[in-house]
Amino acid sequence: MALSTARTAGGEIADKSLAPIFAELAERFAAGFPLEMPALRTVGREAEFPIVAADGEAVDARRLWQTLLINPQLEPEYGASALGQRDFIVGLKGPDFSYALEVGLGTIEISTRPCNNLFEVQEIMRSAVAHLVSAAARASWRVLGYGVQPRSRPSLRIMSPKQRYLSLYRAMADPWLWYTVTAADQLHVAISRGEMVRMLNYGSLITPIIIALCANSPVYAGKESPYCSAREGVMAAIRANEHRHGMLPRPMRDLADFVETISQVTYLIVRAGGEIVPSSIPFTEYLREHGADYPAFLFHEHYIWNSARLRAAYGTIEMRPACQQPWTETMAVAALNLGLIEAEAAIHPLIIDELGEEYWGRMRTYHQQVIRFGLDAPQPAPDLLRRVLGLAETALAKRGCGEERLLTPVWRRLDRRQNPAQRARIVFRHDGMAGLIDHVTIRPGEVKRAGHR
Repeated sequence: MALSTARTAGGEIADKSLAPIFAELAERFAAGFPLEMPALRTVGREAEFPIVAADGEAVDARRLWQTLLINPQLEPEYGASALGQRDFIVGLKGPDFSYALEVGLGTIEISTRPCNNLFEVQEIMRSAVAHLVSAAARASWRVLGYGVQPRSRPSLRIMSPKQRYLSLYRAMADPWLWYTVTAADQLHVAISRGEMVRMLNYGSLITPIIIALCANSPVYAGKESPYCSAREGVMAAIRANEHRHGMLPRPMRDLADFVETISQVTYLIVRAGGEIVPSSIPFTEYLREHGADYPAFLFHEHYIWNSARLRAAYGTIEMRPACQQPWTETMAVAALNLGLIEAEAAIHPLIIDELGEEYWGRMRTYHQQVIRFGLDAPQPAPDLLRRVLGLAETALAKRGCGEERLLTPVWRRLDRRQNPAQRARIVFRHDGMAGLIDHVTIRPGEVKRAGHR
């Protein structure tokens, strides 16, 4: 943290000259969110899937583009190469969903359009994954319902050759390569302007609850790791002093406080002269020189990966901590995330009342424990997960869409005290890598069945 922008013991900004800049950026950021919410929150899913050869090694998924383009509704999207080559296809976009090449060449992200309910999301995702699984099968590849590449190590060899990714590698060195192997399951939920900060704090606070129930990346680089969620465990160590990952260091007081907090961390990459170049200065130093540069703020904020993020481009809260799930339980994360958000008014005070003044620190401790131990981690209050899940289910039922049925796999995990990572670990110990790959492979028949309510 730059000393010139540090807060005093009373919480005031030491350098008053930046306060108007933080306030202006906060106002512009808030304008991306609606003043009022519709009767039903809309949702959109971003789901990342590892694609591997039969032995579990990551493949170059760009080879699937031409097969997928058989779908007449899809159009290619191009991105600038980091290697001085011509632009290349980085994704395919259609009216309901899009495919995008992730940081790793062996990971494809599928994003849905905003939907009115989770069954709408489910049907779109089923169609998108069915086409992906079919295209991969033609190449004798497999699409996995798993949160990390199981065999391939993080490396430059499997990094997508996008200009910004190379610049991030230059800015972060080897830790950036972790992103070449991870696969998340994220949900966007529409929120209103007046609830932004409350939902940001709450979304961060419930991070360990989501990981406890949904971790699914215990094996990577061909070996069993000490984590149920290796995806989150390794990520937590990347620039840990800047709190760019996982829970926020503390609850934010207001939106200007949020803007100030994330402005104090390193501005990793900068747009300059038509290129994207690495940087090593705090973003506050950029603001000091350039003033309230809102596009630069959005570019900086995009590369801070906390478990709950406000997305001004969509007017949503993005819930990020879950690993990709087994396909037979593919909507579990989306149902849990939406239920938790809808139940914020009941769950947020429950956690605070149960854990007392140290509630944030106690949930941060629980966060560290669930990353390693999943549902074997001691809960910070008696039967907290069951009570929270019950409130989430009730909130989903109140939406009147029947979405609460999609929580069935989550209840089963809690009853058995076994999340997907804990199941996958047993399979790996018994049947090795071949057994794990078989366990997490998405099969065409399963994709078809997952489309039914």
